[in-house]
Amino acid sequence: MKPVTYDKEKIYINGVPTKIISGAMHYFRIMPEYWYDRLLKLKECGCNCVETYICWNLHEKNQGEFDFKDGLDFIRFLKIAQDLGLYAIVRPGPYICSEWDFGGMPWWLLKYNDIELRCNNERYKELCKPYLQKVCELLNPQLISNGGNVIFLQIENEYGSYGNDKEYLNWIKNLYEESGMDCGYLTSDGDTDFCLINGSADGVLASVNYRWDSKNAVAALKSFRDDQPGAVLELWNGKAVHWEEKFERRDIAEVKDSVKTALEYAELINLYMFHGGTSFGFMNGSLDFGEKLVVQMTSYDVDAPLDEYGRRTKKYYAEQEVICKAMGIEINNTATDTVLAEFKDIKFLGATSLRQSGLKLKSFKTPVTKNMEYFDQGYGYIIYETEAFIDDKGAEIVLPEIHDIAHIYIDGIYTKTLLRHSENKIVSVEGKGKHKVSIVVENMGRVNYGIRLKDYKGLVGDLCIHDLRYNMYTRLMNINTYSLPLDELPENYSGEISENEPAFYKYELNVDKAQDTVMHLEGFTRGVAFINGFNLGRHWDTPLSDNKLFIPAPLIKEGKNEIVVFDILHKNAEKKLIFGENK
Repeated sequence: MKPVTYDKEKIYINGVPTKIISGAMHYFRIMPEYWYDRLLKLKECGCNCVETYICWNLHEKNQGEFDFKDGLDFIRFLKIAQDLGLYAIVRPGPYICSEWDFGGMPWWLLKYNDIELRCNNERYKELCKPYLQKVCELLNPQLISNGGNVIFLQIENEYGSYGNDKEYLNWIKNLYEESGMDCGYLTSDGDTDFCLINGSADGVLASVNYRWDSKNAVAALKSFRDDQPGAVLELWNGKAVHWEEKFERRDIAEVKDSVKTALEYAELINLYMFHGGTSFGFMNGSLDFGEKLVVQMTSYDVDAPLDEYGRRTKKYYAEQEVICKAMGIEINNTATDTVLAEFKDIKFLGATSLRQSGLKLKSFKTPVTKNMEYFDQGYGYIIYETEAFIDDKGAEIVLPEIHDIAHIYIDGIYTKTLLRHSENKIVSVEGKGKHKVSIVVENMGRVNYGIRLKDYKGLVGDLCIHDLRYNMYTRLMNINTYSLPLDELPENYSGEISENEPAFYKYELNVDKAQDTVMHLEGFTRGVAFINGFNLGRHWDTPLSDNKLFIPAPLIKEGKNEIVVFDILHKNAEKKLIFGENK
């Protein structure tokens, strides 16, 4: 007998009808020291299952080199869940969306010219296979059939909103079966016929993802598949937040009603997210629907029942009331919530411009501009330099596709900033003679959803010059390119900084006791920040979103802590770091 089965009404685990009430949290967005706390709060909310993605681009940062240690040890995460009496739903991808860079796929896939993503492409399958096989090898002892707690594996992720290649879906299913993955399989898609038809697989439990109407969403699924129970793999009880947007919470009464209705009509419900956590480093994703690049925030709070810092919210208690009542569970809260510390002992130690920092950047010379991936660079920033001869009538530098933000300097002087979707990617240059052209490009996070997933970074295409006298366009060649992944930081923090040039700022934070805190950045524009060498993620000063970063206690040392802020455009404004929940 298979360990996980279903009929048109129920899901059975080892033959016992079981209603699955799950919450989503991702081990890779949470400090491992906090896994138990977050999972305990999930259990005490009345849930009997946890759902997590597995993130390919963290586990295979470099092709052929796997890492499953420390904060990437998802087996330890699953064992903690099992010790608390929680089942697990695991979603290995290889694509996961999740508002994560490149939907969780490794950037180095883009080095292959013959690759097509998320389909029955031989190159793509060749590169996916070792990762999926390794994940299956690690997961196998943790399956329900082997005494573990994993009851379902997902095949791909929301595939119906991307493609319709059934051979590809069956390839993943067959790989699972050949790897001995004796558990339930499922797919998840939007609650439309179009998505369900494209994204489902034969003999696999189909599930729906939606935000508003539980009754109609489950009804759409049952209309599509009348031989299975209702299954909701993503009940969006919150909303992802993007830079340049205001954080808005959903009405709690509305969320309670949606959860209550889902419990009535479905046998598997997963709250997405239950706890979002933080997208540390350069790992936030983005969206490109043709008009503007929408950048996911470092914070993955997403208005979840547990906030970014793991604290229970009003939504937590509202959903706990609904779930525990439906499951006949007595509410028993034993977990505690963190208090965000206020630290006052912060010293400014110095600053330096990028050009004076002493960083030894990898340099390359190519005939024409190339994208970031061409230079074996996945994240961060990239700098292009060349010379242009201008006659007395002037000229225009014409940029190709910009992925994602370009800052242009002529003869070392800041001239202009252009965006990915700027209408005119043109910079005027005057003054007869040779001029040095420098372009600093920001990679703001690869597209994580939609048809524009093949998101190369840097300058994509030819850099050109438009001679105004003859109205002639020619390519600018002999390009010097410099890689700035920020995997190393400067040693020198002294020297003058010009307005609108990239710069580093160093601080010393002294604490008596390591505690969770939030760092508010004032006077900075956009960049990333580090504590003791750990990349906390992007900061960005916008009118609608707060410029702040979560610093969990495990990253803080008692005594001295080094903080470095990288800012892409230095402004002559007072700069402050303020620690605590509020400024």
